[in-house]
Amino acid sequence: MTRAEVDTEVAELQRRVAELEHQLAQVRQERDEYEQIVQRAPALISRLTPDGRVVYANTTCEQIIGYKLEEVIGQELLPILYPGELMEPVKEYLRIAAEGGDVRDYELALRTRDGELRTLTWNSFHRFGPDGELLEIVSLGVDVTARKASEAAHQRLQEQIIAMQAAALVALSTPLIPISKGVVVMPLIGSVDEERARQIMETLLSGISRSQASTAILDITGVATVDQGVAHALLQAARAARMLGAQVVLTGIRPDVAQTLVSLGTHLEGIITRGTLESGIAFALAREQAGAKE
Repeated sequence: MTRAEVDTEVAELQRRVAELEHQLAQVRQERDEYEQIVQRAPALISRLTPDGRVVYANTTCEQIIGYKLEEVIGQELLPILYPGELMEPVKEYLRIAAEGGDVRDYELALRTRDGELRTLTWNSFHRFGPDGELLEIVSLGVDVTARKASEAAHQRLQEQIIAMQAAALVALSTPLIPISKGVVVMPLIGSVDEERARQIMETLLSGISRSQASTAILDITGVATVDQGVAHALLQAARAARMLGAQVVLTGIRPDVAQTLVSLGTHLEGIITRGTLESGIAFALAREQAGAKE
């Protein structure tokens, strides 16, 4: 080989080396860029062996769990992060992974180094060897603790609003109306179940006690069905009212209601009945006036 040929081959080798070095520099730059992206990603990114040993964890992972990578690399971190019953969902997670299924939006609660309980939603994919054996689980976890707390607070607020609305509706459906100083009227509308009967009793007794009423009119014109339960509730209310010194007047007894009460064998002793609310009010006012004259 001539000197010129050697120089040419050397120059070609130098060119290829320079090209490879340039390509290597590009690969290193891309690697560094991807590493920065992975490290700074807002999601927790980890790589685990099938038995749960840590191969890699990014900065977000360290920040959430409270352990540095050098502390957990090669360690079985799962029993530490998921003590006691927290481990049960993890076992299911690993079972899915071992069977070759990727995990999507799998929610797990972990305990950090400081003892704080945090909830993460996981997505993962799995690396398998040529023989199909699971080599590694690559997991991405998003911390949803704040969102879950916000959702729980929102749910509690909704439940409180619903409860307040229900209480308001009950109060509106069981009003106690003062007619005069000594007379109150409670017009009942709709159905009367056990809870409604309890509300009727509480509202009636509270109103009698507060207003020192001597007569309480229960008008059942708007009660669609009067059965044994309703009759029992009315008797209980009347007996309780008498204990506070008030006379109960039952109005709005329709012919079909009267027949029902008779067929049920309901004894309305101690309760004055009137056909209409107007006649009941007239009776109560006359009774009040008579009492005033005495």
